[in-house]
Amino acid sequence: MIQKHSVSVLALSLAMLSPVTVRADDSFSQWLEGSHVSGDLRLYDFGRDYAGTASNIPAGSPYTGKNIFNFKDMNAVSLGGKIKWESADTYGFSAAAALYFAYDIGMNNYTYNPNKLYAANYNYPYLNPLLMGVNRTIDTLGEAYLQYRNPWLISKVGNQTIDNPWVSSSDGFMIPNLYQAVTATVTPLTGLQFEGDRVLRYKNRTVTDFQEYNISALPYDKIVYNGTDSGTADIGASYKDDQYLAQAWLYHFYGFADMTYLEGGYKLPTADFVPFVNIQYVHETGNGDIGTVDAAVYGAKFGISLPGEWGNVYIAYNRAANNHVQSSTGMVSDGNLFSPYTQIYNTDPLYTTVMNYGLVSARAAGYAWLIGATLHPYGKSLDITPTVSNYYTAPYVATSRAYMLDIAYHLDGAFKGLTIRDRLGIEHDIPLLGSAYVDNRVMLQYTF
Repeated sequence: MIQKHSVSVLALSLAMLSPVTVRADDSFSQWLEGSHVSGDLRLYDFGRDYAGTASNIPAGSPYTGKNIFNFKDMNAVSLGGKIKWESADTYGFSAAAALYFAYDIGMNNYTYNPNKLYAANYNYPYLNPLLMGVNRTIDTLGEAYLQYRNPWLISKVGNQTIDNPWVSSSDGFMIPNLYQAVTATVTPLTGLQFEGDRVLRYKNRTVTDFQEYNISALPYDKIVYNGTDSGTADIGASYKDDQYLAQAWLYHFYGFADMTYLEGGYKLPTADFVPFVNIQYVHETGNGDIGTVDAAVYGAKFGISLPGEWGNVYIAYNRAANNHVQSSTGMVSDGNLFSPYTQIYNTDPLYTTVMNYGLVSARAAGYAWLIGATLHPYGKSLDITPTVSNYYTAPYVATSRAYMLDIAYHLDGAFKGLTIRDRLGIEHDIPLLGSAYVDNRVMLQYTF
């Protein structure tokens, strides 16, 4: 087990920058010209409209009979983005830093309600805290790392993004998940990749700093763990080409659980319509700070890729096996998963997870099916993703269904880099959220 250090990874990264000097035969101006600046600007409007009450709380739940879910229609507007600087390579070494920012631009309602008991620290009934918390501004040095690169290896140390199945950026709002970590990716052959990560600290999307915690520390999470943790270690291997997909990952969530994730896929080579099938398996065990974890989840996805660039249509299925083990802590039981970086954000890799819901966020054993499509009727300029899904998790939580429509238009010409996107979700009988609610996210982004 890697020991904790009193000096942060960021400080270590900055200290290591000293060897990254300009070669004696190069001028400073040439080195500076090799640097690169990129980023994006975002304007998001995130609204939720609730209907009905939480009458679907199952019998025996600790919330039964408690009037704590008196939801109001909520909204949040934010303007923000990131600016990233990357230096030129010098003997394979480079450095990068990215400032992330989000501002409410005076359009959010911070009315305080001391009687709102939904979550102890979220007493703002009209403010949607998922976009940028209850902050009026967020400014953070989200990326600050030293990198070494050669033709087969990329290694980073410092503040950075990570994107693998269960440790991901979850970049759906203003600022992504960010990690203080040491990472390495090896690509010995085309399509074959090995990755290892050691996460020391984590910064979720709605706060300003890195801490020794995970997503369970958020006050609106269903599992609230307020202690500290020692991060995560993971190692994975993946292979992908035009016909095959395979990946295997091992995760050690320090103090919580160990997870194995396997996935495979195959496309039948045909001329026009291309059938494909993907399968996945998750096994997670542990007996730590949140109690006993013992989960096994299976999944399959069958579909057809359409001719040209039209996209695909598919049907998916997942089952979280019931182990009939009740947690003494009331946090994880009956075979559900613990996902410390994706749970309430619904960005896990299960095939039936959608924008607002899934078996992981349901925190219950059961099964789910989904019918969906990813369509590009005008090439890559327009993306249309409709889905219909059902989640059968009774008696632990109420059976739920969801309808999603995600439309994104990517402009070109003088407006190249600008994307206009709307993500609409209509959920029925989501446990604890009322008989129905509509979630709409209008998103404008300019990437440069």
